[in-house]
Amino acid sequence: MTTRSSASVLAATLLLWPTALVAQGTSPDAGDGGAPANTIRAYRASQPPQIDGILDEAFWQDIPPVTDFRQRVPVDGAPASEHTEFRVAFDEDNLYFALVLRDADPEGIRRSILHREGRIDQDDNIRIGLDTYHDKRNAYIFEINPFGTQGDALITDESMTLSDWNWEGVYESEGRITEDGWVVEAAIPFTTIRFADTESLEMGILVERTIRRKNELVYFPHVSQEFRNGLTQVSQYATLTGLEGLRRGRYMEVKPFAITGRSTTGQIADQPSATETLNDIGLDFKYSLTSNLTLDATLNPDFAQVEADNVQINLTRFGLFFPEKREFFLERAGLFSFGDARETEVFFSRRVGITNDIVGGGRLTGQAGPISIGALSLFTDDARDGEGALISGGLNSVLRLRADPLPRTTIGGIVTSVDTDGESNRVLGADAQVRFLRSSSFDGWVARSTLSDGPNSTAGAVSLDIRNSRTSVGAGFTQVPTEFSPALGFVRRSDMRRYNGSLAAFPRFEQSAWARQLTAAVTGEYIEGLDGTEQSTSLLSHNMFSFQTGDWVMVNLRRRTEALQSSASIQGRALPAGDYAFSTAEFRFKTNDSREFSGSGGVSVGDFWSGNRTEFSAGAQWKTGPHLTVGVDYRWNDIDLPVPDGAFTTQVFGINLLGAVSRSLFANGLIQWDDVSNVLQANIRVDWIHTPGSDLFVVFDTGYLTGDLLDPRTERWQRRTGVVKLTYLKAF
Repeated sequence: MTTRSSASVLAATLLLWPTALVAQGTSPDAGDGGAPANTIRAYRASQPPQIDGILDEAFWQDIPPVTDFRQRVPVDGAPASEHTEFRVAFDEDNLYFALVLRDADPEGIRRSILHREGRIDQDDNIRIGLDTYHDKRNAYIFEINPFGTQGDALITDESMTLSDWNWEGVYESEGRITEDGWVVEAAIPFTTIRFADTESLEMGILVERTIRRKNELVYFPHVSQEFRNGLTQVSQYATLTGLEGLRRGRYMEVKPFAITGRSTTGQIADQPSATETLNDIGLDFKYSLTSNLTLDATLNPDFAQVEADNVQINLTRFGLFFPEKREFFLERAGLFSFGDARETEVFFSRRVGITNDIVGGGRLTGQAGPISIGALSLFTDDARDGEGALISGGLNSVLRLRADPLPRTTIGGIVTSVDTDGESNRVLGADAQVRFLRSSSFDGWVARSTLSDGPNSTAGAVSLDIRNSRTSVGAGFTQVPTEFSPALGFVRRSDMRRYNGSLAAFPRFEQSAWARQLTAAVTGEYIEGLDGTEQSTSLLSHNMFSFQTGDWVMVNLRRRTEALQSSASIQGRALPAGDYAFSTAEFRFKTNDSREFSGSGGVSVGDFWSGNRTEFSAGAQWKTGPHLTVGVDYRWNDIDLPVPDGAFTTQVFGINLLGAVSRSLFANGLIQWDDVSNVLQANIRVDWIHTPGSDLFVVFDTGYLTGDLLDPRTERWQRRTGVVKLTYLKAF
């Protein structure tokens, strides 16, 4: 099959599959997107409450509480083991929440996180989900622990990734331990969220409570395990009514920053050392064009405060993926996603501003009727590589549209464009998702890249996932030609046609005192080149057993084959062309990380190409209290290949320190070393939130060469950087 005919099949499938589903009948069952009957009311506050965790304002007592919380785990649908109630109030500026969380054992309430955006899920916590457009697809998440520490996230199309937790909204919260549990009070400004411009506003709402020592999740409204995830199942949220007379009009915020510091790079062979003084200013600007559309602009952005990447050693033939961590790119990141995550992404924001500095640009996000809009355009400056060669900057743009023409059906499109000195790269794509039954879905996408000085090429994928609370079956097809080249994207593997499938069962043991769930899955894939030549096969047996304590163990058995048409390289060791087959066995475990002491580890043994490989990993975490958490990780590989210098080891060692004086003053340190680069790296970041949304950052970053010097002119201190950055948020 040619590339063009394959693309035609993909496009036809994308168009015909939703039509076929509709033709089968459109009468929904209760779980196929039908709205839940739960409706609650928000009451107007007679005065703005003081957000102190003390519910002594008279109007709180006049509001009837919502109390019908039910378990999702461990016993689906059972009444919550501890009483929970919440109330909702509002005025023209804010949405207020008061939550009373009873606990028969207040001493057992887990609370250890003070730093914002920390692992609050390791503590007892509550999460408030708000579907502000009431579109049953997208939501804001506000997470609060017993200290009042905040976390927040965005849900897009009933799904979310770890990067969605990096969104930071501005709101107030306070938590307090009482003699019979804990209390949370919160105020969410209407300027933090976006909502429809209607006189009588309705939102979707969900409240989730985690009782961590019991590993119990309770919900209002109840979202059964027939659905894949409770929090992200926005179509099952209750309805919040009564929101009238809200302040409307334009909202604007300005966030200037100033940075000062010094950076020194040491001499490496014949490249001389250099010292740079860092003094700069910049500006972030946000303006609500309408109540549904927001414009963000940035001038001379700086990301010095962004946490360091974790060290990875590449033992594969393909490129490594490093996730986005810059705040500007994280807000509504899910809206811009297109393709297969970490495999073939048409837009991968780390392509912008890493090699070439960003001069400025803007982003437009929001809703226009039923259409979700995401537009991004950034200018980058010219740069030089390590050899002094010019890397041209230019204009980097993305336009992403999504619409919901039918319940639980999304169609969309994307355009990306890069224009540099006389060269251009464009990608045009379309995608669709249809969700049916309760947790089943069909997904597909197709994209075509166009280069000014190269061939055009089309890639795409389709997948089907049918599941319920106990079983699942899936199948998929992906095609990525060699010539497919999205300049703003990430392509891990090209010249391939992949067929994959999976079968899984996950029985639960709700009445057991010690066992919680078994996950047993078999997945397989077959990959061939576009010429039909076999490249790879894989068969995996995955088995994971979780306990009521929150601990788990896992055993994986894998069989792989690789057919190299040409030689390849693993850490500089050449592998000749030929056929390879290898099997591996893996054991891993992890204990509940909400405890004072927790740990993880694993071992994997088996074949590795024409040789063998043994991998060992271990990790430990100590929560000394709310003010300090210490984590240690170690990974070791012993590899033996029958090639020159084929016997070698790799090691990665890391220490992660999280310290907090209060919820507004905290620090984290990441110290890493590996024996491939032989560089000891340390990144220390102190953050003082001097006012909500405004920070003072102090950052230190170093790299010290620990191995033998191949050139006597090379200095051991490879880099030393110290930076102070001050930001201030002013809202109008």
